[in-house]
Amino acid sequence: MGREYTIGEVAELLQISRDALRFYERKGLIVPIKKKNGYRYYSDEHISSLLDILFLRKIQCSLQDIQTMFQDGTAEHLHEFFELRIKEEEERIRMHQKLLRQLMVSRHNNEKMIKNANQYSVRPIPRTYMFSEILDDMDQLREMWFQLVKKMPGLEHSYLHQQLIPQGSQSYEKRYYLVLEEFAVKKLKLEEKAKGLPSFQYDCCVYTVYESKSILPDQQTIDNMRKWAGQQGIVLTGEIHSHYLWNYLNDGKLEKSCVELYMPVKQ
Repeated sequence: MGREYTIGEVAELLQISRDALRFYERKGLIVPIKKKNGYRYYSDEHISSLLDILFLRKIQCSLQDIQTMFQDGTAEHLHEFFELRIKEEEERIRMHQKLLRQLMVSRHNNEKMIKNANQYSVRPIPRTYMFSEILDDMDQLREMWFQLVKKMPGLEHSYLHQQLIPQGSQSYEKRYYLVLEEFAVKKLKLEEKAKGLPSFQYDCCVYTVYESKSILPDQQTIDNMRKWAGQQGIVLTGEIHSHYLWNYLNDGKLEKSCVELYMPVKQ
């Protein structure tokens, strides 16, 4: 005969409440030994069954399903149940892994905002893949973005990229397209999608992150960046690349954007 445990000992051993043990008893899942003194005692077998119950509850198994498995279930029934739950958990893991990858990309963007806000520096544009055709209108690009996101999960993290090509004094040819940096492509598991897509990178750019009332760089911001480059003896090509990292809203309206700005250096 094995050891007998009081309800208090079982509660402490399994880290559950006495009320939970009484609840399982009322449901007929556990029937403790009742002695003449009126106290309930639990055997080693009860402990083992309670461990099974607690495990099944952790995986969101209903009490009705547990009752069926304990009282009427066959080995075949148990097998079907566990096969189903394994598939559900595998899908849940895939979804959590996807969310984790997305969080890493968002954190990467946030780190740019923290480390580079309102500071000028010289750095490269990393390998960047173009996930859309080139358009001449930002609103059109945004509409295209909404449609592409439906077909390719992960593109919700793409940048609405603006490229300004100088055409004279303060005049530019404007190009708009969706991009993802190589870091995001890898984290989001989009390497196969990126194969064969056009891409670009620059070894040396003047760079900053700044806050603006618009997602597009204004002339004053461009002039300030050029002035800083000139003070450092840096010669720029005149081309500009930008996209916003984050938008801040107030009462549903755009209050400010956090914009990333690159100006390639003439080699």
